[in-house]
Amino acid sequence: MRHHEIVMEKLNLVYDPELDKSVVEMNFIDEVNIEGDNVSVSMRLPTYWCSPNFAFIMAEDIRDRVMEIPWVKNFNFNLKDHSASEAINKGVAEGKSFSEVFSDMASGDLNEVRKKFQIKSYIARQEKLLRDLINFGMDKELLSLTINELESNFAIQDRAVLNRYLTLNRDLGLSSHPNDLAFKKHTGERIEPLELKDYLLEARRTRMSMEFNGIYCRGLLDTRYQTK
Repeated sequence: MRHHEIVMEKLNLVYDPELDKSVVEMNFIDEVNIEGDNVSVSMRLPTYWCSPNFAFIMAEDIRDRVMEIPWVKNFNFNLKDHSASEAINKGVAEGKSFSEVFSDMASGDLNEVRKKFQIKSYIARQEKLLRDLINFGMDKELLSLTINELESNFAIQDRAVLNRYLTLNRDLGLSSHPNDLAFKKHTGERIEPLELKDYLLEARRTRMSMEFNGIYCRGLLDTRYQTK
């Protein structure tokens, strides 16, 4: 596999925390340059005022993912056209935390922000999987499915949704043994059959809100950079 493809595969694993969409899918990656073992990545965002904490999370994740590649020795990140570009670029290059770079905006690191949006993403992906199974004809018995049974269920057409869901399951520290329950609350508690209807309704609201924000942000990006 060519080096550029390897880097792009790693970048595709970096998600906008608010939208739960890959930075590649959202067209946030402006340019990738590779010279020997040096990799440079430029990123652009929909507006000049996009939240610095989300931008910082993506910048950190881009750096960390690219540096997982064995042949990469040096990495340079460039956030373009943003109100905090200089601070974020410098902070990422120096390995500083968000609170060190933006001491007037935060008292700690970004772990709480990450977890908040990981939970939303988990719920949104879970809702899509549950709907697929219900549309296939399954009912309350789907709440007894194991992870192994979910992975082998041919009713699940979108494997990317499933893979992302299982990744979020692990990231949130939930049980991930093949024989563990596939569907549970983000707290690890069971979803009881009698509460499934209301649970799905609230989960659908979460998913639709994230999807709307994704469409809106992509529209802003396309308008700002005339990508269409």
